[in-house]
Amino acid sequence: MQINFYIMLAEAVIILFELRSLMQSSGIDYYHPATQTVVKLTEPVMKLLPFRNKNIKGFYYAGFIVAFVLALMFWFGFVAKFAESLNITAIIMFSVLMTVKSFGYLILFLLLAQALCSWLPATRGYSFMFGQLTYPIVAPVQKIIPPIGMIDISLMIVMIAIFALNRLAYSIFGLYWAIL
Repeated sequence: MQINFYIMLAEAVIILFELRSLMQSSGIDYYHPATQTVVKLTEPVMKLLPFRNKNIKGFYYAGFIVAFVLALMFWFGFVAKFAESLNITAIIMFSVLMTVKSFGYLILFLLLAQALCSWLPATRGYSFMFGQLTYPIVAPVQKIIPPIGMIDISLMIVMIAIFALNRLAYSIFGLYWAIL
């Protein structure tokens, strides 16, 4: 198997736990089918945590801690299998970068899904759910640039900002950022 496949699989699992944390923090409808799917997939791991329902100012952080621990486990296994030496600092750095980049992917996907669902009348329930998930990120931009009639360009501005942050991280971390 390709190494990229393993990295992509690890990022998908990390995104799942970050999504769980974001869903808890946003307070979206617990009985929505998408929410139920995420909860059922993550509950076996989350129920092991004694602090899974703790929050800091309304932000539930347990999913992000699990995502970071999963990234650590992935990189420890990756280095043990493919590398000759074990560098703890590099493993921690890769784990942090993977967690941050996966969160960027998650936000980008949610913004894109919200924009696409807003155009289709049959997906109103999903559009509302994506709107609730992205509200904490989009709200500061909407305060500066309010919607113009029916057109809300705040999603586009946040997407451009995420792309700019991605490019900045690539210029700082180079190949390390690119392989994640």
